[in-house]
Amino acid sequence: MHKARLAEKILKNLNTAVLVREAPGQYSFLGEAPPFYNRIFPQDADTGGPCTTPWRHSSMLDFFFQMAEEFFAGGSEGMISSGTWEEDNICEIDQAMVAEAMSFPGAEVITVRLLTDAYAERVALLHAVRSELLERRILHNDLEEYKLKSTIDGLTGVLNRTAFMEELRVRLQGDGEAVPPCALIMIDIDHFKRVNDTYGHQSGDLVLIDMGRILLGKVRRGKDLVARYGGEEFIVMVQTRNQRAVFGIAEKLRISVAGHSFGSLPRITASFGCTVHVPGESIEETIRRADEALYDAKGSGRNCVRAHWPKINSS
Repeated sequence: MHKARLAEKILKNLNTAVLVREAPGQYSFLGEAPPFYNRIFPQDADTGGPCTTPWRHSSMLDFFFQMAEEFFAGGSEGMISSGTWEEDNICEIDQAMVAEAMSFPGAEVITVRLLTDAYAERVALLHAVRSELLERRILHNDLEEYKLKSTIDGLTGVLNRTAFMEELRVRLQGDGEAVPPCALIMIDIDHFKRVNDTYGHQSGDLVLIDMGRILLGKVRRGKDLVARYGGEEFIVMVQTRNQRAVFGIAEKLRISVAGHSFGSLPRITASFGCTVHVPGESIEETIRRADEALYDAKGSGRNCVRAHWPKINSS
């Protein structure tokens, strides 16, 4: 008998199902499925073979599957185990299962094994353990969602003002030349009140949403920051101290806004004020200078860029 076929029969007799990872989140089944596996997990609807997504039918296995995917993504060899658990639709109370994720050179697999060797005492604790793990998972997901909501503006999808200021302070920590380069661009949508008064607040919200998308699409993800500063005002932080570069970025943003189609609304434009941060000065001082430049842009007829540079040239 071929060794591979013999290995499959041994695994079946040992009540072990083997899933081979083809790609992230995609698995194929190796050989025949043990009877317990087919009893718990429905057959694959497309192939009629053993289930290749058992985690969709088991909350405990789904919890372990996410851990396994993170383990595989790390690229290291070895094995992690789920610990034992019991599925409600296994009749024998002294039977439990264990899942393992194993990474070998050129292969990544998940095994699901049925344990039948008098695990009664351990199984008695499994329901409490499973409930605790699932509760932790729910709390973790709730915490991550809360963190996201606390930093993102709910309408536009960019950072809110508080999160922007906190992130800016973290990035600008340091002394003298150790402070990373930073420039700020303040943006105000021209005649936004007129849009709300004439076309309604829903149309105004759509303008704000599109503005957030335009700005996010023009900055470097992971390096630059975009935030809704308040009302119809936005602020952008770019990692440079070069005055010419900052002004050029602001001008490109202005052109992008002026050339964007905001649905059935008439042409929407925005005014821009920019400056660079000088190491040693407060963030508030840098923002004040950018805001003054924005005020100049609005006073110059709007839909333009104005700059207020610090007295000390740090470009």
